[in-house]
Amino acid sequence: MPTSLGHCACWLVLSVLLVTLPACHSQNERVVRQVQPPYPHSRYFTDLSRLFMTPGPNASISEGKYYRTLTLFNGRLFVGGKDQLFSLNPADLSLIDSAADTGSCNGASDCSNYIRVIQPLPTLNNTLLECGTNNGNPYCQQRSQDLSEIGSLVSLGTSETIVPLAPTLNSTGWLLTDGNEIYVGTYLTLSAGNPARPAISKSVLQLDSSLNVVGINVSLATKDDTNVLDANQPQPQFVGDPISYNGRIYFFYRGVAAEFVERKAVHSRVAVVCENDRGGRKFEAYTPKDIVTFAKMQLECSTGTTFPYHYNEIRDIYHSNGTVFAAFATPPGVAGSAVCAYRLDEIEALFLSTSKFRAQFSDGELWREVDTDPVTPRPAQCPNTTSYADAQYSAILGRAQLMFDTAANKLHYESPGGARSNPLLMIDGERFTQIVVDENVINDIDVMFIGTEDGTVLKTYLSEDRSEAQVAEELSLNTRGLNHTAVLTMLKSDADQAVFVGTDRGVYKVPFQHCSDYTTCGSCVGDPYCCWKNGRCLHLRKGLQGSENTCPPCPDNKIIIHNCPSGQASHVRRLNVPNHPLNLYVMAEAAENDNLIIVDNEIRCPPCANLPYTESRSEGSGREFLVLHINGSSTENANCSCSVVLAVKSGESKTINFTITVDDSSGELLSPESLDELSRFDWDISQYKFDLNNWIGEVASSCNLQTCKRHP
Repeated sequence: MPTSLGHCACWLVLSVLLVTLPACHSQNERVVRQVQPPYPHSRYFTDLSRLFMTPGPNASISEGKYYRTLTLFNGRLFVGGKDQLFSLNPADLSLIDSAADTGSCNGASDCSNYIRVIQPLPTLNNTLLECGTNNGNPYCQQRSQDLSEIGSLVSLGTSETIVPLAPTLNSTGWLLTDGNEIYVGTYLTLSAGNPARPAISKSVLQLDSSLNVVGINVSLATKDDTNVLDANQPQPQFVGDPISYNGRIYFFYRGVAAEFVERKAVHSRVAVVCENDRGGRKFEAYTPKDIVTFAKMQLECSTGTTFPYHYNEIRDIYHSNGTVFAAFATPPGVAGSAVCAYRLDEIEALFLSTSKFRAQFSDGELWREVDTDPVTPRPAQCPNTTSYADAQYSAILGRAQLMFDTAANKLHYESPGGARSNPLLMIDGERFTQIVVDENVINDIDVMFIGTEDGTVLKTYLSEDRSEAQVAEELSLNTRGLNHTAVLTMLKSDADQAVFVGTDRGVYKVPFQHCSDYTTCGSCVGDPYCCWKNGRCLHLRKGLQGSENTCPPCPDNKIIIHNCPSGQASHVRRLNVPNHPLNLYVMAEAAENDNLIIVDNEIRCPPCANLPYTESRSEGSGREFLVLHINGSSTENANCSCSVVLAVKSGESKTINFTITVDDSSGELLSPESLDELSRFDWDISQYKFDLNNWIGEVASSCNLQTCKRHP
């Protein structure tokens, strides 16, 4: 056939083609983005390049250093731990300066001094404020950047203090305003011997004429009342740093939820206070020392199934451009963790107007919705707090502390609105401790670096359509043979393109990318920072345009999905039709000898049981083909969110998500012959589609085309 006629024939075929390959991804918020260890790429930090670690000035101590406080200031990394304060060069973590800060000992069991605060003071001669526990006698010390002392040590043991007395008392970071005001969620302690109580406070740095810090005065604090912050065990645990947003300060914590009167349950909260809060009035329910504008709301991070699973204990947050990423974990016992995301503008709207309040109208009653606002304007609308009438102060304390609605996780957190979502990421067998996020790495992909109790750092991200979560890498900070030590803190540095990590053993620098360490195309392109070109793994730099910013597909090691349940007809399990067949099919291919497998040999369908399946394989033309016949029939009466993960030995994996809904309406009984006929028909149709797709590929190849698409 002449060349021109051959091309005409090809286009004729394309013009009448009525079948297209089904799309296997989905942006459905109900998709389960779950990852199971072990991960494709698990390494020790000593195996990789461009990673640094320092044990600190006292290298002879292998554990118990409590490197929990990290601060970047003027090109130095300042580190506070147990009896140690030192500064490092962020490039290679080499030691620049150090100062020994041991605690005073009066016969106590632990005489150590734990550095809890390293606060830069850029408006006070570019100095630092260091604060420590000092064996239960907290202090603050102003220092120059070379860690020499400036002025006298300020003892905080004679008044209410915002510095924790012990390393076990949790605290947020400090938010220092331009007016030298400090907002912090911590434990306030009185020297009179009263136990520490959880509180959100506003304090003021007291300065002398030389701009030296001579004291810290707590000007306002949340009221000591169980309606505000319940001090019962387990006490509230603050996480992350306070967030300033539209004249309000937001705090995140976990604690006992008093509204669940039938059981003692820990839940996660977000609380708000106004920056212009002036306190109450003398002899009122709120005094001039009490924060009036406090309100709180439950954070929801759960699966959106018929029987949702809740991740109740928030462990850390990371704020960026109005979005809060939060790491959650299950209570002690069965390990499990998740990441959820929230929009601050939507949280703000709930506090200001869209949510009603929830309150308990008398002791022993269930908490219920408050029909009308107890006071107008709402405290979170930031009015003059001294202008409320006497009865209004009591109404605020009794009925305006807790919002009725919950803050919902958002899958598409970059835009307002949208439905509630399953968590961005769920992992069984891990307990998250810390999270930081590198935004818009490439194609709007955000990469999450997550610290765990096992002393590992996970580099995770969502696929471009957000239908699945990926763990690009698991990095163990534990040297071989040593016990695991948890990640205590993480600090992101855009300038250094790295995450700094503190543990009980040392301080680590984990770069965003180390692409040169990948030796195969499959492992390289599994990292969102990297691109495989000309047989090498290169850094795919953020912000580049044109051909330099494109990554060609890897040859031979891609998993190609030809057919999957999400592209088939609606999957309905009809309970009132005995032996109703529900047959689902997956057809996939990969390079021959690339070991295409079903990960864990299971198809998960929470909250339902795993689905049984049979598989058949064939090989030809250097390719391996896999067909899964999935039996979706069951008597379970719950809607199921299912997933099957396929992987090859190079590390690449593909997750196929689909749902099965239940129809328990009355149905007609099908004979065994009809059931067999339906099953054969389903199989014949799937086989026909598979053969047709192969034929389409052959036609495209003969026409020198990469793909064939349906003609419009």
